[in-house]
Amino acid sequence: MKRSLLKYYIVITAALSAVTACNTTGCLDNQSALPLAGMYSSATEKPVTIKNVEISGVGAPGDSILLDKSKSVSEIYLPMRSTRQQTSWRLRYYQEGLEGIEDIITFDYESVPQFVSEECGAMYFYRITNFSYTENLIDSVAVTDSLITNVERERIRIYFRTANPDTPDEPETPETPDTPDEES
Repeated sequence: MKRSLLKYYIVITAALSAVTACNTTGCLDNQSALPLAGMYSSATEKPVTIKNVEISGVGAPGDSILLDKSKSVSEIYLPMRSTRQQTSWRLRYYQEGLEGIEDIITFDYESVPQFVSEECGAMYFYRITNFSYTENLIDSVAVTDSLITNVERERIRIYFRTANPDTPDEPETPETPDTPDEES
């Protein structure tokens, strides 16, 4: 009797292990709905890397710094707060001659709760309804998709005023001297 009970216990344990092992999906999906912002030149509309800029949340606990001024950035995730309907970020520039200059970008949005799965639970997506920005070094801001989900894709483009590349001098055309009309 003990042997059959032991076999029965081993079979049930093996079956339960197999069922548990078959559920390998778990919660592997990205659980953060963070808008990815890319940096661009307003002159060329090409991606640029911004140096010596500090990016921090306005009104966040301790005005949390997302990017330290010692690092360069060409894109950054800008987190939103699910408990609010507006989030702002401060971009403070530390390049020579630009000390003390900053820009602020503000997004108004709706927090949309989403049930992901039993393993992953719920998370928030965000729908941007409006945005504003200062225009010190920022030329413009574009939202390419107003629905912020956990899919890693650039949704915000920040266009900066950048120096125009030098254009080669045009060759000068010699002027023809004015000649008086001869009357015959």
